[in-house]
Amino acid sequence: MSPHSNRVLAPAHAFGMALLAYLLFTAGDSLGKWLQDGYSAAQILVTINIVGLFVMLGIALYMRGARDIIKSTKWRQHAFRSFMMAASTMLVLYALKRLPLSDFYGIVFLNPIWVAIISLVFLKQQIPVSRWVAIFVGFLGVLVIAGPRFAEMNMGAAAAIVASFCSAGAALMARHIGGHEPTTNFSIATHTIMIVANLALLLLGIEDFKTPALPDFGLMVVYGVILSLAMLCIAMVFSRSHVVSQVAPLQYTQMLWGVIFGWLIFDQPPNERIIAGSVLVMGAGIYILHSLRRGRLMTH
Repeated sequence: MSPHSNRVLAPAHAFGMALLAYLLFTAGDSLGKWLQDGYSAAQILVTINIVGLFVMLGIALYMRGARDIIKSTKWRQHAFRSFMMAASTMLVLYALKRLPLSDFYGIVFLNPIWVAIISLVFLKQQIPVSRWVAIFVGFLGVLVIAGPRFAEMNMGAAAAIVASFCSAGAALMARHIGGHEPTTNFSIATHTIMIVANLALLLLGIEDFKTPALPDFGLMVVYGVILSLAMLCIAMVFSRSHVVSQVAPLQYTQMLWGVIFGWLIFDQPPNERIIAGSVLVMGAGIYILHSLRRGRLMTH
């Protein structure tokens, strides 16, 4: 194993890796939205996670050697986290098919709000009045984004809301697993769970399989590489950085990338209501992240 494989990330490296990860996640989401015009979500997810698994195994082999490639004492925790990540990813694709990118990112960034609620319900931490106000403002922002179209878009919006909850739980679980665990194990576990779950959907006939055209297969391969690299970067940041609370708000850069990609690729520019709702969600999220930092939930 490389002596540097578990080293603590310098703050500048953590910020850079987080920015790169969120850009890659947005690019992957855009590819997923594009590919769903011709293929089922399960087929896309099986393909990209097989690619991602091979990428991660290759990186693990290089970093740790064949003997320790999947060595871990925390596979149960990894499995629990991976189920949450799998649920989040599947719901993300479902939501992306039904929502413009700007709407999707405005809703899905309820993560810090869910972290605050999880800290109350499961960790028995007290939530001050100011944080309750921020939680209310965050959910108000979601209602503003949904607007009068909520009745027709509620399934996509509901999927985005649940996806953000699962993502928040997975992030907290990554913090619980800690930085002494090899980073590649986070991704290897997630890719494996994703392959098994979505392959079952295909074999049971719940989702359809269609032989992909070569260009589309190439896009799926690119999507898989992008996703695995993004997952690796963000796992390193959250498990090996002392500045998690400062880095966490960078996830909102995905809102900017989502607007840009949605406008350029899907011709879906945001309107004033989407911008206003996103500002409410973003403001509430950043305040809660700052509040959680003071409560030491998001720090080492």
